[in-house]
Amino acid sequence: MKLTKRNLWSALLGLSLAACGPMDEAELESYAQVEQELPANCTSVDDTSMTDHACVHYNNSADNLNVTASATRSTSAPGVSTKHKHYTLTLPSGAEGSVTFVPSATTAGDTTESITFYLDPAATFTLLTSGGTTVTPGIDEAITSSCGLSKAVTYDLTVGSTYILAMGPATGNQVRLVTEYLDENRVRWYRDADGDTYGTSTNSILTACEPPSGYVNRRFDCNDNDPAIFNC
Repeated sequence: MKLTKRNLWSALLGLSLAACGPMDEAELESYAQVEQELPANCTSVDDTSMTDHACVHYNNSADNLNVTASATRSTSAPGVSTKHKHYTLTLPSGAEGSVTFVPSATTAGDTTESITFYLDPAATFTLLTSGGTTVTPGIDEAITSSCGLSKAVTYDLTVGSTYILAMGPATGNQVRLVTEYLDENRVRWYRDADGDTYGTSTNSILTACEPPSGYVNRRFDCNDNDPAIFNC
């Protein structure tokens, strides 16, 4: 069962970073217990390891799949649901094109997944239910990536449901699309109250979003009130 959004930011550590060593017993928590919908205070996925991961697929020609988008918003449009792929979508000339997407569960029993759609170029993007109702994104932002991806749109979507992705028109009649699941891209961040770039092991968050101000990606600060004492 998923925790409430409010509990995300106080959830204790479940997965340690590989270089950080063993966890204190009090910090242990199962991966399933920290599965989350998009947290209310997640405002950006721009400067994140998830965006970097999206660029890995964007730059890898072996991950590319070419799809010709439908000229109409229809559930019979071609699908783009395969994970860890980069889709090159050919749109109708000078017009909008549509494809379909069906979210899968990252953990057995999940019914909702937070998903980011990365685009190049930053074309108009609308996500609709199979009945044609527009879904409001949790985040819709311009991003600066190490590759050509320049727009990220993030939603909470129902696992197993068919959605219509309508986008364009676009220059050259093509849109490149990479899809990432937030639950597969979460990173542990630690509260650094004294600004010494080391965080306390007992106050952390696990998120694919940009962390709040004052959080860093390394821990073991045994005195987070004294910048002269760290890494102990």
